[in-house]
Amino acid sequence: MPAEHESTSLRAVKPYSIQYKVMHDGDKVGTATRKLEQLSNGQWQSSMESDISYYLLSDERRETSRFEIVDEIIRPLHYQSLADTSFRSDRILIQKFDWDAMREQGSYEGKKWNMQLQEGLLDPLTEVLAVRETLLAQKPLQAIDISYRGGIRHHEFKVVGEETLKLKSGDIRTAKLQLIEKNGTRITNFWFAIDHEMLLVQIQRIKDGEEEAKLVATSWEL
Repeated sequence: MPAEHESTSLRAVKPYSIQYKVMHDGDKVGTATRKLEQLSNGQWQSSMESDISYYLLSDERRETSRFEIVDEIIRPLHYQSLADTSFRSDRILIQKFDWDAMREQGSYEGKKWNMQLQEGLLDPLTEVLAVRETLLAQKPLQAIDISYRGGIRHHEFKVVGEETLKLKSGDIRTAKLQLIEKNGTRITNFWFAIDHEMLLVQIQRIKDGEEEAKLVATSWEL
């Protein structure tokens, strides 16, 4: 079906782009971009890119997720992640979702899999869309299962509360959510802009009690 005939009532599924600065220990160490766009065939693509330089370390990453909307449900079709880090070989993750056959095929660092799909399964990028949609609809957050590297990760987001961030564009009211993984050793905090379509304007990753990185939005377009 042509793109101009595609429509969805999902509020989170419409084009946008966000630019971030990447911070570590109070220093700017790079930039990142998150984008959602509709393709010519009517499908959608979410992407995330980052470029970080810190002393001798350089790290470039690009993630893309191509997905479709079926009966107002987000269905990932093809997820790919490429990580290029100094002193390490490139790491490529590919996941292909066949919803007709209910199978997923993928590969990562020599490992390959072909596993059964389950309804509602998402990938790391479409997961953020699903959370935004729930917040925009003012519905209770539900646990989300994502497919990653041949396994299933069960994510339960906790609502921390409302917080005002002082960003480049001014004071931004946000809903702060938290995701705790690996028995509490890994925590990710998310700040969604309440008055700007619940865009993800800040992300903080903490490992073993230490902040690894924080992405802070510098501008965005809807």
